[in-house]
Amino acid sequence: MRARSADRVGVVVAAATSLVTGVIVGACGTLVHRSDLGGFPAGLALALFAAAVGAVFARAVGDGVAVFVYGLAGLLTCQVMTFVAPGGDVLVTDQALSYAWLLGLPLMALAAAFTPRAWYSDLPAPRPRHTAGPSAND
Repeated sequence: MRARSADRVGVVVAAATSLVTGVIVGACGTLVHRSDLGGFPAGLALALFAAAVGAVFARAVGDGVAVFVYGLAGLLTCQVMTFVAPGGDVLVTDQALSYAWLLGLPLMALAAAFTPRAWYSDLPAPRPRHTAGPSAND
């Protein structure tokens, strides 16, 4: 009974952590995605890298639920910042960079959701079995 309760608490903590991470990554990425460095879209690259790191983090602390919560929180944060702007300021424009950001964050979450579970396991990797054959001592 106690183990089941601890599992539920772990899922809730993982989902809450992923929610906060998604909101932070979505907000920061929306703010910086249009920055460039000498013609290179450094802001978009940084935003997509942060989205990938956040998605892998969500996958590591939780399972599919945490990645879904992360992606949804990030996407909703981006959408809110796109359409709710005080004073008419535009954070997300009708440009390829903005579309890449709006599609990139959920795609990073989707990619992390399909990574193998073994990548996030605390168990040691299984040792390879040696096949019978000539040994170095022969």
